[in-house]
Amino acid sequence: MISRRIIFIIAFLVCSYTIFAQVEEPVQIEGKKKPVQEKPKFSDRLIFGGDIGLSVGTYTYINISPAVGYRVTDRLTAGLGPIYIYENYKNYNLKSSMYGAKVITSFTVLRGTDINPNFQIGNFILHMENEVLNVEPLMYDQFGQPVFAGRLWIDNFLIGGGLSQPISSKFNVSVLILWDVTNNIYSPYTNPVFRIGFGF
Repeated sequence: MISRRIIFIIAFLVCSYTIFAQVEEPVQIEGKKKPVQEKPKFSDRLIFGGDIGLSVGTYTYINISPAVGYRVTDRLTAGLGPIYIYENYKNYNLKSSMYGAKVITSFTVLRGTDINPNFQIGNFILHMENEVLNVEPLMYDQFGQPVFAGRLWIDNFLIGGGLSQPISSKFNVSVLILWDVTNNIYSPYTNPVFRIGFGF
């Protein structure tokens, strides 16, 4: 199952790169040489960011997921990063942590400036994530009391899209709506999954 997802992500990257090449390739005017563009440095294509989730109350949820990405093209970004999730059920005095890693891919389908140079709504993006998480599932004992069972590894495959709003030339904020297609019973997510992320 995981190998199929890896093949799917690679196919997505290849298709996105092909689409980008068809859309972005400038037309060469006959008799005129194309200006030589300086190739950007590797470090200039790196992106740092991630998402943070927080919910406080009788149930406390903290999600810290930093990520580092590489801008393959102006529209296509791939990256990876660690995941840490903390849960605290105060009514039951239960605490747990989840940890793991994720691989992410984002493709800008439509830029706001493609429609109008003064269009301020941002860029529409497609987004995919494949996560591998070590979780401690919440179960119920014979008396109906919640308890954490033994730890196990699960993997979640999330796909969706959203809006990425540039705040400056180096910083952007994104709002995503994702769907956990794996739908694992031990997953910490319920569909749809809302994400707020940032990048610089």
